[in-house]
Amino acid sequence: MIGFACKYTPIELIQALGGQPILLDDPADSFEMAESLSHSNLCSYSKAFIENFCKSGMKELFLVNCCDSFRIVYDVLRSESNPSFTFLMDLPNCGSGCAQKQLQSELLRFMREYGKYKNTAFDMNAFLNAFQEPAEFPEGKFVGVMGARSYEGLITELASRLPYPVYDMSCRGMRQVTAGKDFTENGFDTETYAAALLSQFPCMRMDQPRRTADVLMHPQLAGIVYNTITFCDFYSFEYEMLRMKTELPILKLESDYISRSNGQISTRLDAFSESLLVDSPVIRAETGLGKYVAGIDSGSTTTKIAVMDQAGEVCAQTLIRTGPKALRGAETAFEIVMKELGVKREAFAYIIATGYGRNNIPFADEAVTEISCHAKGARHINFAAETIIDIGGQDSKVIRLDKNGNVVNFVMNDKCAAGTGRFLEMMADTLEMDMDKMSKRGLDWKRDLSISSVCTVFAESEVISLIADNHSEADIIHGLNKAIATKTASLARRAGGTRAYMMTGGVARNRGVVKELEKKLESTIMIPEAPDMCGAIGAALFAHATAFGTSVS
Repeated sequence: MIGFACKYTPIELIQALGGQPILLDDPADSFEMAESLSHSNLCSYSKAFIENFCKSGMKELFLVNCCDSFRIVYDVLRSESNPSFTFLMDLPNCGSGCAQKQLQSELLRFMREYGKYKNTAFDMNAFLNAFQEPAEFPEGKFVGVMGARSYEGLITELASRLPYPVYDMSCRGMRQVTAGKDFTENGFDTETYAAALLSQFPCMRMDQPRRTADVLMHPQLAGIVYNTITFCDFYSFEYEMLRMKTELPILKLESDYISRSNGQISTRLDAFSESLLVDSPVIRAETGLGKYVAGIDSGSTTTKIAVMDQAGEVCAQTLIRTGPKALRGAETAFEIVMKELGVKREAFAYIIATGYGRNNIPFADEAVTEISCHAKGARHINFAAETIIDIGGQDSKVIRLDKNGNVVNFVMNDKCAAGTGRFLEMMADTLEMDMDKMSKRGLDWKRDLSISSVCTVFAESEVISLIADNHSEADIIHGLNKAIATKTASLARRAGGTRAYMMTGGVARNRGVVKELEKKLESTIMIPEAPDMCGAIGAALFAHATAFGTSVS
């Protein structure tokens, strides 16, 4: 078996020489072995490849010099894992005649070295039998996966969550090398084979922008999932170029190539799926006979419920701490609103859950992401809202709307609680005060301090040092507010946020954070009377449309 990573690998040639090529593209459980052989700042995909190769027991390796990281992978594995055969192919960055000649010489070099190592001659039948039919574009609408390396688990996850078939056009997928008579008329033609390898749908390294532009014009392309690798600058540049070139819905995912990271993309995928279906007709569901609907926003810190009657009026609402179990928090909050209204479960025609706990509330009829619900709720509260900034207990998100209130882009920060409500709670604990007092004290600052990080661990260390240096609580809190505003404003810029801004979530009650964010955005920010309830109201609005067949303005 010979391990490889790149779709430009000549796998048909490898099999013609008696090899068995194995694609190593799975995420790793950890980077323990890779970081002992290389260094922690190496690209996460490269570290995953090192882990997979070393654990596989393979003794043969074929790599392509697609980037500096894989040159390092080649050097590390060649010297540290002692494979019996290693080959690094020099790949041109275009498909012109000169490039074909260059790649042809590399293929001939590989044939000499691998043939000598395997003690085999080229087998034409094995070569031709190795070709596979390239995947055709799906019939009807489809979602294209572009960007950096996808992997089977990601493609499966996308296919299960998105409403249309998924077509992998990333640098791992869309291998389009086909067999033809040109290979066999006068024996094996290495130049023709080189041309076939280079004619594939290009990866970011290749200078073939026309091919990408043609795919973007495909009439059935419904949206793009753009996959990136953490800290891989090349793909960040391509994503920005794509975002400017197309009006298609586009979702950026970022992978650190650790197996456990899959669960962190569920909210993004569900919200993207909802945006793809925004023009689909609303089909009224079979609902109960009740005269109320409810939206349950099950957040990491608090659970909120908004109840609407048939006229679309909010007639009951409540907010409680979620506690250790999302279901228990939702049940407790639901009992409170039922008691307030003097009704039982049968009085509710439809219930929609949103928030992180939305899939763990079995008595809800449907789950909708907080992205769609906050957009819906914000537009209901104030029709002028164009960009929604929501800072919740464990994540921050910025949602940009079009003139009809549909989500056109969103950016989330959900891998870390930096700069969220939980961050503020922990800083309040460090300062030994409650959140309400912290919000007020931050407005009375005198000295303009700066906190360099919104990482809870680092910020806490800074705060303790500032306390030791006898700085006032107000000045320290002001520094924390500035740090949160800076991070949130950068999210807003990434989302393409425009005026008018509305802020939702519990942190919207913190006037110090709001004032600093207004400075960063150079704009006023609308704050609803009950900013925490926006997601629950949005969920209730979706439930109302489903149960009663009418939209509430």
